Amino acid sequence: MKYSVLLFLPFIMLLSFASAASAQDGEYPSYQVTGFMQQHFSWEHDSDDPAAFSIHRARVGLTGSLTDMISVNIVAGAVEPPDRTPRLVNGFVDLDLHPMLTVRTGQFLVPFGLEGPEPIFRNPAIERTETIQRLNVHAMFRDIGIQAFGSHENVTYAIALVNGTGANNPEQIDPKDLLGRFGYQASSELNLGLSFHIGQYPVGNVERDRFRLGVDATYRADELLLRGEYIFRKDQRVGTSDRDHFGGYLLAGYDLTDELQAIARFEMLHPNSDADFSDAGFTSITAGLNYYFQGHNRVSVNYEIRNDRRSQHDPGNLLTVQMQVAL
Repeated sequence: MKYSVLLFLPFIMLLSFASAASAQDGEYPSYQVTGFMQQHFSWEHDSDDPAAFSIHRARVGLTGSLTDMISVNIVAGAVEPPDRTPRLVNGFVDLDLHPMLTVRTGQFLVPFGLEGPEPIFRNPAIERTETIQRLNVHAMFRDIGIQAFGSHENVTYAIALVNGTGANNPEQIDPKDLLGRFGYQASSELNLGLSFHIGQYPVGNVERDRFRLGVDATYRADELLLRGEYIFRKDQRVGTSDRDHFGGYLLAGYDLTDELQAIARFEMLHPNSDADFSDAGFTSITAGLNYYFQGHNRVSVNYEIRNDRRSQHDPGNLLTVQMQVAL
């Protein structure tokens, strides 16, 4: 507890300084409404679940600036998957000190990989890959803590110290999780990334280590988009060998017109220590179309061919139609 208080003292002092420096500006504070809604129609082949219309996500909140250096983001979800319960989504404050340094505190998307830190309404597919969701350890891909991020020329970075229990969850153990991502713009078309995560998690009355390492790449040229991730995750266990996971995906998108985009995605996950994907536990192929009628407002159709060898209930193929409206 003492360590956490000392950690936040420099931020509190900087926050006070920034508030005093900008108090004379009449244009602040300034806020705007943000949010989005995703309506779904879903049908799963060979499933006892009926085809259904649903509100998959519905979020609304405020973003804005308190001063020229301090901004805030507060977003709540009225409906959040998987159990359709209300949750706090974002609740953070940014202190913009320099192009190379912004300090963020609160509940935020943790900086690991591509799909995780990306707001879901920007994903070319309707949902994040199942592989990335299973390799993730943070509820809603978010956690509570402090983060520093910035950029210089072709390099970006983001490093965070968080509880490790995920969004809206109380801390259970004293050690905090350290994670981050470093990005490099190799050319105007190609961006490369390296992510790490070092932390601990409780197993009964003991604490065990966990570790993740990820690489990612994004290539965009004219109408073509290619991006992918590969992640290794190791969980230390009690009384048995460590559990290793390997997984990744590749997504391709092509703009057929200014409004219409076609996508294809392949993903796989191997939950054993052997990185040979010849016997992957989970695989999925997704084909889809996105029609953008304004900004991030779109109608999307995804069809997923799924195979889960390690599940007692092998999922059937899934058809999802989505209407997304962003404020």
